[in-house]
Amino acid sequence: MKKILSILCAAVLLFSSLACFANAADTNYKPYENSEYFTYGDYDIHYRVIPAQGEQKGRIMMLHGFLCSTYAWRNMADILSENGYECVLADLPNFGYSTRETENMTVIDRETLIIELMKSIAPADEWIIAGHSMGGGVAVNIAEEMPLKALLLYCPAPQSEFPEAAEKIVTSKAMKAMMNAFFNYGTRLDFVVKLVIFAATMDWNFAMNYDASGVTAPVQHDGFGAGMCEMMYNVRPTDLENTKKIACPVLICQASDDIILNSSMKNQMNSAFPEAETYTVEGGGHQCIENRAEELCGVTLDFLSRQ
Repeated sequence: MKKILSILCAAVLLFSSLACFANAADTNYKPYENSEYFTYGDYDIHYRVIPAQGEQKGRIMMLHGFLCSTYAWRNMADILSENGYECVLADLPNFGYSTRETENMTVIDRETLIIELMKSIAPADEWIIAGHSMGGGVAVNIAEEMPLKALLLYCPAPQSEFPEAAEKIVTSKAMKAMMNAFFNYGTRLDFVVKLVIFAATMDWNFAMNYDASGVTAPVQHDGFGAGMCEMMYNVRPTDLENTKKIACPVLICQASDDIILNSSMKNQMNSAFPEAETYTVEGGGHQCIENRAEELCGVTLDFLSRQ
């Protein structure tokens, strides 16, 4: 028994040490041919640009949801780019291939990082911003801070403050080590990952033919679990009290069979934008931006053409 406990303690210490050192993104690592990094403070934000085909009609910053990355936007970005929109896909901090946060770094809001990235590419007022799930909450905060041409929200999830009482436990070295281990090894079961994709899309055929590596590779990369623990206390809550500051047109797309967002969360976001144009993906799941991309792009392109 003592030997077993010694081995477990050694494993925890090993993973803890990895959690402490895995923070800065490796900007020489190119997971995609068009991978680029934007450096700001202690952060390296991984992003990709999908150029517009033909005459450029606009420029869209696309922000993914929780546990996702730029990979989630691949289908919508391809269609939108074919229809004249330059698409910039960014990994939020701790996700995809962007910097993992630690207790030793100077924290910068996700909103500030994305705004600065956008400004580095083009003037602030030239942008449309799209957010899915967690990324929708971030997009709302950004829209309250800078002028935009349009705000596109897909199954948006408002972010709230994490309980302070749990901070010491959640951000402990032991918890970070366990989370690293979980994401490094627990996501290697391909069938389990595909079951999660099914629950997120409500589309069995799509899930069974899904390239799971698009999800698992980013979460197995560079201390993902430890970054998640630290992130819980660094995120800025979504400000739904000041949405009147947003002057641009807003599109909100929800999914009828979304089991990730409850009706309260949906109503909360919809109520914050009483004048928004709304659309429901009938039979769609939370991750409808992937398997119902063509339908959503049709709605999006029609909406943008009328602005």
